[in-house]
Amino acid sequence: MIRLNRLHLINCSIAMAVLALPCLAQEVKRPPLNVPATADSPAQFAPAGWRFEKERLREGDLDNDGRADAAFVISHGGAESAGAEDVSVKHVLVLALRDKDGKLHRSVVSDAAVLDSDEGGVFGDPFDDLSIDKGTVVISHYGGSRDRWNFTHRYRFQNGGWSLIGLTLGHTDTLDLEHFDSQDINLSTGAVKGSEKGGYEDEPKKPERSGDYYELEVWPVESVPQIDGRVADHEWPGYTVQLREREQVLRNRQSWRGPDDLSARVHSTRKGNDLFVAVEVADNQVTAGDAVRFVTRRGLVIRPLASKLSASAKGYVFEGRYSLKAIAMASKAEDKYIVENLQMVLEPGFYGDSEGFAMPLSLEIVDADRGLPKNRVVLSTRLAGSPFTGSIRIFRPGTLELISDIK
Repeated sequence: MIRLNRLHLINCSIAMAVLALPCLAQEVKRPPLNVPATADSPAQFAPAGWRFEKERLREGDLDNDGRADAAFVISHGGAESAGAEDVSVKHVLVLALRDKDGKLHRSVVSDAAVLDSDEGGVFGDPFDDLSIDKGTVVISHYGGSRDRWNFTHRYRFQNGGWSLIGLTLGHTDTLDLEHFDSQDINLSTGAVKGSEKGGYEDEPKKPERSGDYYELEVWPVESVPQIDGRVADHEWPGYTVQLREREQVLRNRQSWRGPDDLSARVHSTRKGNDLFVAVEVADNQVTAGDAVRFVTRRGLVIRPLASKLSASAKGYVFEGRYSLKAIAMASKAEDKYIVENLQMVLEPGFYGDSEGFAMPLSLEIVDADRGLPKNRVVLSTRLAGSPFTGSIRIFRPGTLELISDIK
């Protein structure tokens, strides 16, 4: 049996149910979920046979128009279901925006955003809380058995849709109370605060450590971007990581003269097994030794399958295509299960995608203006003094953008 890393331990109870038994929720014939387009009150969005979870109702201004919108859950199943005591509870998230007509208008109806009662392991229903905080919708889960996990998603209404802007992950071991790890991720900027201690039985025990780093949020796309020296917005959806702060200078910080001297905007996407990056570099003196590179925790440089470096008005643009499997193979010395875990992530339908799949990998922008390698300024997603390497986090469709997956 493949031993699962932390990502899949979080999903272990879900995965084992999928592999070993028919999913109980799939055996239940549920009433149609035809949610009305508009309603006068949140409760009126619940179709016949579904119940409105009044205690989960949260109201607040979600689209910054001064009107009170609504976030709530409708459910089906449980002991109260007709003739069944062990029917799992299906939770469905509904987000509705209030318009000038005073009515609530359906914005999103998502079965994927909230886990069902049989997806939390022996701990039970993992759906922990729904709240509105500073105009964002916050959804929290907690579950597991020996290995306890939690994750919190923060969605904001922007650019006409619902984008995941914050993700908090945590893991503990009930048989080793000193063992934990957590990540608090600002997806809009890529900034991560991480902490960890201990380890699994067959791993060296880590002392408690914490620190910051940056990660690339790798959005899945249908059409691959062209490696042609041009960075078109439609080719690079998603978030951009900006490297322009003094804290992001990994080496020779004293020689860095600010963003005009060296800075970068980093875009990333994924199609299948291929990782694509575009890096817009501002550099006031482009030289032959300048470089953009991915580096593993142990310092191995990942070679691209294809790349192009093109001059720009303020510096240059680097575009590259990489093999995720090659990255995993290069990282196997640090995580012996990373190849198998990546393969399971890439296989559609094998695991859910509540938290994405993180691979330790730092992006470095090397400025060779100052001659010898030891004098070169290096910007990086890995921060000086932090115990953590930068990372890339691979997502599946439907997680970074909250969309309706049912009527």
